[in-house]
Amino acid sequence: MADPTITDLVFMEDVALTDALMINRPINLNLSGHEIKGDLQYKFEDEAELILMGSGSIIGDLSVDAPNASVANYISVSGTVDILKVAGESWHEYAQNNRLVVRGPSMRLYAYSGASTIEIAEGVWDVWVKILAGEVAEFIANSGVTVIGADRILRAKVNSPMVVFDLRPQEIDGDFDPTIIQGFEPGSGGTIPEYVPSTAPSNTFAGLYVERNHQWPPEVGITGIPQVDMRFPSAAEFGGAGYTLQYLDPADSTWKPYEGAQMIWAYSYESKVDIWQDTTFRLLMMGGPLDGYTSNEVAVEVSPVETYFSSSGMKGSIPYVGETFTGSATATRVADRVDVSSEYMSYQWYRVDPVTYEMEAIAGATSKQYTAQAEDAGCALLFKASGDGEHIGGYVQMWAAGDEGKPEIVKFPNKAFISGVTTEGFILNLYMNVPVALSPEDMELMAYGPSALREPLQIKSVSFVPDSQSRLSVTVDIPAAGIESLRLMAEADNWSVVSTSQDGGYLQPNVVYYF
Repeated sequence: MADPTITDLVFMEDVALTDALMINRPINLNLSGHEIKGDLQYKFEDEAELILMGSGSIIGDLSVDAPNASVANYISVSGTVDILKVAGESWHEYAQNNRLVVRGPSMRLYAYSGASTIEIAEGVWDVWVKILAGEVAEFIANSGVTVIGADRILRAKVNSPMVVFDLRPQEIDGDFDPTIIQGFEPGSGGTIPEYVPSTAPSNTFAGLYVERNHQWPPEVGITGIPQVDMRFPSAAEFGGAGYTLQYLDPADSTWKPYEGAQMIWAYSYESKVDIWQDTTFRLLMMGGPLDGYTSNEVAVEVSPVETYFSSSGMKGSIPYVGETFTGSATATRVADRVDVSSEYMSYQWYRVDPVTYEMEAIAGATSKQYTAQAEDAGCALLFKASGDGEHIGGYVQMWAAGDEGKPEIVKFPNKAFISGVTTEGFILNLYMNVPVALSPEDMELMAYGPSALREPLQIKSVSFVPDSQSRLSVTVDIPAAGIESLRLMAEADNWSVVSTSQDGGYLQPNVVYYF
């Protein structure tokens, strides 16, 4: 072994080591049915393909720290196989009953014949295990890990969050609940009701709503000025050049440009105007394909109290059925900038049609907190905090979720997983039956890996598997090599595919398949 030209060792008899044998360069082993009695340690940085083979065994421990060497192990080890660093972070294990411990980050472990134990050490991250054949008697997750072929695990002990199994192991215990991607029978969650979107009146568009109606103080010591803050999609989103803010003149019941309001430019999504009497507003589109179209109307009453809404907020995530949202608002006196007690505030949640912006008060939803119901699917949720008209004036409104004044639609979260992947497509399995199959335009599929393109893969067709409303056959060309994972986003008007995040918490609006 002192000879640097030696790259392969073939054993002709057993070897008993007095001390651990440290090998500091790539030397392939072929035990040829013999034993190494003692511990064997590889530690080197050479680029190489290291192969440990033969029908013999190591009676001791095996440790490999070789960041630039690919490793394939066929040798039986009585002790522990410590995997620290290998090239491509990939360890290929062909032996059947070894005890493997992954101690390095970003590791990829391929088990071709199972193992007695696979353990993920504490403090590592981005570990991925694929069990291709055989059984793993025990899987111990002391750090986050993603496991493919987890149904081959007889007993899993989950001691860490962010543990993901594609399929359920035979037995699970430990201090944490793992995420199981394919943890349900397609269609076992019931049926999502059919949803029919509203139709907007001709020559109209929707999106205008009042964010704040209060009295705004220009500076300390000056009387408040009644003001309304309105939000809307920018005209540019519709291809327009801008808006004219109009009001309904009660004298002759005609719409006129609001005095003092300049043209709202193409990329603006808000307008703040002073008001002196109860007024109904709308937007008139200028230019583009919707030239001359008008928005939904909003009626605003002048706030009678010199208070303003100094802050407001919303807690919640993506608006799925079952998600809980909490709104908040603070009103402040104009005169002394002192906050007014919230006891003079009342609350109401609204269900808003995304096509017409018609608002429907939700019966009983009169607290700061609201949990989205099945009846809300396909609509947006709006929270309104109103003053009593004596201590606090006006109101403030906010969406349960959204950005720059644009709401997100409440949807049924339909858990999903991908199966049956070939180069021609895959099957999308849904927890809940759906009334209508998705179209290719309802989906976006990204591929990740060394050969993946940055653009989405082009989906050709989507159809129900015969006699099923929870399994969709998706036709798409998937590269035969160089792809490590697929990520699919898919949604209809009132439901969306989801998966549970790796920490077992929030739902994610996508589903991932690992090769």
